[in-house]
Amino acid sequence: MKGRIVIKLHMGETGSLKTRIQPEEVKVIVDKIRASGGEPFLFDTTTLYRRERYTKQKYLKFAKENGFADFEVVIGNDDDVKHVNGYGILNELLNADAMVVLSHAKGHVFTQYAGAIKNLGMGCVNKDGKRKIHMVSKPKWDKSKCTQCGACIKACEDGFVQLDGGEITIDLRDCSGCGACVNACPTGAMWREQGSVEASFEKFNEAAKAVLDEFRNAGKPVFYINVLKNITRYCDCAVDVGKIVCPDIGYLTGDSALKIDQESIKLIKEKSPNALDWKTIGLFMEIAEKYF
Repeated sequence: MKGRIVIKLHMGETGSLKTRIQPEEVKVIVDKIRASGGEPFLFDTTTLYRRERYTKQKYLKFAKENGFADFEVVIGNDDDVKHVNGYGILNELLNADAMVVLSHAKGHVFTQYAGAIKNLGMGCVNKDGKRKIHMVSKPKWDKSKCTQCGACIKACEDGFVQLDGGEITIDLRDCSGCGACVNACPTGAMWREQGSVEASFEKFNEAAKAVLDEFRNAGKPVFYINVLKNITRYCDCAVDVGKIVCPDIGYLTGDSALKIDQESIKLIKEKSPNALDWKTIGLFMEIAEKYF
């Protein structure tokens, strides 16, 4: 790989500093790229929820303070995008000459597994693109079934669900549709429409393919590394990533997002058969096979 090489990764948040991909692991890759004549930089995008990575300035400060000060870090400008199939893909990413997709293979509250495909589909688009992916799986509230127990409010890590004057309100603009409130509700008052999960999975993969097509059409190489270490129940975005559910396996490399995620899932399942929700993961990967 020559020229400007983007390393697409998630640099963690407060709850995942010990389990995320570590700066010393990133340094190995950066040094290899530099030794071969490339100019590497780390890249990620901002989030819908209002925590460490909500704005470009906050993310840059967080990354610098938590191990990435010695790297060139670029956080995408949410307004500087190329619209592809309805998704705003960050131009700072697309302007690179090649891409290394560096992903932490682990669980996820919604997709149940997050690796290379999710790193591409969710991590390379702007906030409007993220909203498009999530919008179809957002929760609904049935007042007639609600006992106002507060379980849904406690389940929402980002405060999008609130109780106000006897009414449940949901910030549907930036809600990720993760389903934590739906899963926590004991009465069925919080619910999602039938088929909404599948529809959201389609959009995850649709966005990832849009990113890859831009690189392929321009003749730019894409390489994948999945880190199968510190495999937690939830993703690096979670306030509480949960317990380690699988012993460390190591690293996978390859040139296919689909194949590297399939192999990662296979290895995790072999090592720890009860680690994750394989049925939901199977559904996500079945949909992924249509796109890659």
